[in-house]
Amino acid sequence: MKSGYLYVLGHPSDPDLFKIGVTIQPLKKRLAAHNSNYTEYAGKIVKETGQKWEIKTYIEVSDPYWAESVFWDATGLSEFPGRQGIEVERLDWKQVQAGLDAVKKAGVRPPPEPLPDWVYAYTSWMKKRLEGRDIKLVGYVRSKNGKATYQCSNGHEWRMMPLLVAAGAGCPECGVGKRHFDNIKQAVKLDYLCLLLNPDKPGFIKIASTHCTPEQGFEEIIGEGWDVHRYRDVDDPVLAKSIIWELLGVPSPNNGEPIKIDLSKAEQAFCDLIAQMYREIALIEKKNEGVHKPD
Repeated sequence: MKSGYLYVLGHPSDPDLFKIGVTIQPLKKRLAAHNSNYTEYAGKIVKETGQKWEIKTYIEVSDPYWAESVFWDATGLSEFPGRQGIEVERLDWKQVQAGLDAVKKAGVRPPPEPLPDWVYAYTSWMKKRLEGRDIKLVGYVRSKNGKATYQCSNGHEWRMMPLLVAAGAGCPECGVGKRHFDNIKQAVKLDYLCLLLNPDKPGFIKIASTHCTPEQGFEEIIGEGWDVHRYRDVDDPVLAKSIIWELLGVPSPNNGEPIKIDLSKAEQAFCDLIAQMYREIALIEKKNEGVHKPD
């Protein structure tokens, strides 16, 4: 990040017309550009009036673009729809001074807020469903029902709901990455972690995982009087089992044998499972990105 200037230019044709800008160049060089480049809005005013912009004031700033944002926020015009990056406005000097005062106090921009664990978990979820499809995720998935950005191997970039891409939608321009949902499920190896109960064995539970879906009746794991009481779909069954036994506070039994435990505790563990998985996945993703917690 280079230091620079936030500057205010005035124009002789109108005492309330100002050009606000930032630059890391020498101010006189930037002023000369505004007065000679007739393709830009400020230059068009010079061409139309025959009068040049003049430097009204400036502030040395360590983070120019942060200073610019702070200035416009202080004027109350940060969301003004007509400006569209032109930054030439009719302002009264009180507004200009409010912006300048805010910039003097602004310093450098605060560090970005850390991403919540679920963003890392959604991002990991999406990446697994893109493996082998010649599509890469650009940035993060912040909502499965919102939109995320993707790029295919042919260079096309688009935004689409993650649930649609996860279900098999490919590049809308060239079709790269389009898959049948069954193929994606098979590639991801989606599992279901299940809490099993047996009415003939009150006080006992079993934990099991299966590829069979609820529609298939979890046929791999039921039998001998055991029925599925709760289930969670998980991309990483090994991690899920490790976490569930940790939440239950007991070691994993050999061969999936039933254990005696209070049902309410088992139900709470299943309620807490997804949030705990998000935390664990976030740690893995942060490590892969080189994101570390501050000491």
